Amino acid sequence: MSCIQNINRFLIPNDVTVILANIYKNIGKNGVFEEIVGNDKERVIEQTVERDAYFLSSIIKLDISDMRTRLIITKGSNPRNKEETTLSNIKDILMTLQKRPNQFGLQSNDILNITNLVFTHYNSAIKFDYTASDRKSILQSQNMKSKRLLIDEITEEITKQLQNQSFEKITLYLHYFIDFYNIKPFTSQNEISSFILLYLLIIKADIAAFKYVSFFEMIFEDYDNFQTELKNASFNWQEGYSQSLGFIRYMTKLIIKGYQKTEEIVKNYKFDKNLSKIDNIEHTILNMSEIFTKDEIRVIHPYVSESTINRALINLRDNGFIRPLGKGRSAKWIRKPKGYGND
Repeated sequence: MSCIQNINRFLIPNDVTVILANIYKNIGKNGVFEEIVGNDKERVIEQTVERDAYFLSSIIKLDISDMRTRLIITKGSNPRNKEETTLSNIKDILMTLQKRPNQFGLQSNDILNITNLVFTHYNSAIKFDYTASDRKSILQSQNMKSKRLLIDEITEEITKQLQNQSFEKITLYLHYFIDFYNIKPFTSQNEISSFILLYLLIIKADIAAFKYVSFFEMIFEDYDNFQTELKNASFNWQEGYSQSLGFIRYMTKLIIKGYQKTEEIVKNYKFDKNLSKIDNIEHTILNMSEIFTKDEIRVIHPYVSESTINRALINLRDNGFIRPLGKGRSAKWIRKPKGYGND
């Protein structure tokens, strides 16, 4: 049944071996990225977690307006209902996992505790579900066993494989996620617990790209393909014949894309440090499309402060290069065309 229990039958093909080699080459740059970001590391992680919380809430379809979602995530607005409290707790958990990844392990109790921390505001705690036991008994109650035992068996096998250095870590962790997703170990909230586990596994695999790039944003942007590969990996899982290779290929390629985006972000960050930040923002604005928003500027310069962006916009407005199209945080701006009276 379990991918992990059958992991020794999984053969890593050459193309995936090449991708994994590239991933570890990029993991070797983790220290370089951190050194370049320097004292801004905390702010970098906080901004990434904000995006992760936003896109995870979109993936699991929390019933919250976009405005309230942004207020809770970026401004710490007090939640008004259970859905908003769930969102606030998701952000707190993701922040903890990013900043203190060793606070939680991969054992059954760790994942249960994380899930209950997200849903502390519900009346009853989430518990482990039960499944049919392999052994038959006269007593009906003894024909069932806790799914906690299944998770414990899997994590025990993972620990053994890692200690013996007998299997590659990233592939091992991705198979653990497939198992967890299919076991559905809890009485409720299995979907969100699966996503949070995947997030924790990525962090524990030392994939630092997702300190700078939103992991859940990348999944959200390609969610149909993510779901297709996960469903394919889950087909025949119960019988012990999971076809997991497609999902492994998909996730390893996603990690490579994460590192490519990280390279670009860190490169821009280093460039920003060496130039006047306002001048750099102004240069970006003057080379954008005719109508633009502040959010588009933040995509290019994610670690520049709000006040710096505002000063650049005001400078260009006062010098007649741009003008606002409306008011408020979501207002658009338009570049004035060059020509008579606008030079």
